Amino acid sequence: MRSILLFITFFIMMFIDFSFANFSPFTLFGIEVYFVPKLVFMMLLLVSIYFGVSYGMFFSIVFGILLDIYIGTVYGIHLFGFVAFIIFMHTAFRVFYRDQVGLFFVVIVNTFLFDFFIYGIYKLINFTNLPVFDYIALRGIPSLLLNALLYIPLLFVVLVLRKIRKNVFVKQL
Repeated sequence: MRSILLFITFFIMMFIDFSFANFSPFTLFGIEVYFVPKLVFMMLLLVSIYFGVSYGMFFSIVFGILLDIYIGTVYGIHLFGFVAFIIFMHTAFRVFYRDQVGLFFVVIVNTFLFDFFIYGIYKLINFTNLPVFDYIALRGIPSLLLNALLYIPLLFVVLVLRKIRKNVFVKQL
């Protein structure tokens, strides 16, 4: 039951991520600013911490493939990025899952680095010509702030899903 609810929640987060494309970019003071949420990625990091690496890896492979197919620009970029960042998070930051403030900063910094990783790949293959400073000022920092705001409700959702028993149909003795 828990896995089914996690799968449904990941789809909802993916839908919210894609629905932000209708609102972004915003024009502030005559400059287009992009707010790009990474709810699926943040949820993958939180699920890998609270549910285990096996859950995180499974969902990162499934939703990495789905995002690569849906977006369709560079196949494998989300799949590789999700798996690599989950491995990175578990090898470097195993201590922070007990400290909520430390976990917040680790997840937000990883989210920024993941977004920068995608930008770097796109820049490497000449898919984008946006300079690095413009990327950081017009997309990186605004997306970082948006993801920091969305982290709290997302953490609440993951903690509620964690309390659900694995099998609801267990007979009471």
